[in-house]
Amino acid sequence: MFNPKTGEVRCSICGTSIGNINGDGNYFALIRTKYCPACKEPVRRDQNRLAQKAKRLRDKQARKLINERNKLLEEENNLLRKQIKELRRKTS
Repeated sequence: MFNPKTGEVRCSICGTSIGNINGDGNYFALIRTKYCPACKEPVRRDQNRLAQKAKRLRDKQARKLINERNKLLEEENNLLRKQIKELRRKTS
């Protein structure tokens, strides 16, 4: 978290100091930094885990929808085949 009064940037999780904008060089690199190196990796892992879980859920819902549509198309095809057989039988 950035403190505009002191210019200090702290980790959002543990609160350790990451740097000071007034004296530690690159302003833009420091203001976008949210986590210290120790907290960065677990946060990244958690965010990736949640994103993968959400993707698996979206994929599962998409597969379910595709399977339902395929089942309906199979039923429709079977009915159409029966109708074609009946029409052929009537005409012959």
